[in-house]
Amino acid sequence: MSHTTLRTTVGAALAAAMMFGGTAAVAQQSVPQEAQPRQAQPQIEPVTDAEISQFVAANDAVGEIAAEVTPQLEAATDQEAAQALQAEAQESMIAAINDEGLTPQRFTQIAQLAQMDQELATKLRAEMNS
Repeated sequence: MSHTTLRTTVGAALAAAMMFGGTAAVAQQSVPQEAQPRQAQPQIEPVTDAEISQFVAANDAVGEIAAEVTPQLEAATDQEAAQALQAEAQESMIAAINDEGLTPQRFTQIAQLAQMDQELATKLRAEMNS
């Protein structure tokens, strides 16, 4: 799998994962940095080999759900119908991630780490190809 394909897949996963907590991130960004109290960066646990397998399986499931719901969202006739579809898809994505043994937060962390860590991205690509 090419780096572009991994980026697209992880990008789709991130987009889906952002549905879980996107509003909190936006709310945090609205406060000027100087007004935010200094906090130590939380330590992010290294990604284990088991988590790599779990992430790849969860990512596949999330991708399938997104592929199913996208045409339905595009065909939705009103905002209320689209929101209902989105909520249903979000629940399905959360369940798929949990079914693979990850939390949505850890799934998002791994996707974000893969964007910054070439070694992790390589491991994820290898697992996707196996």
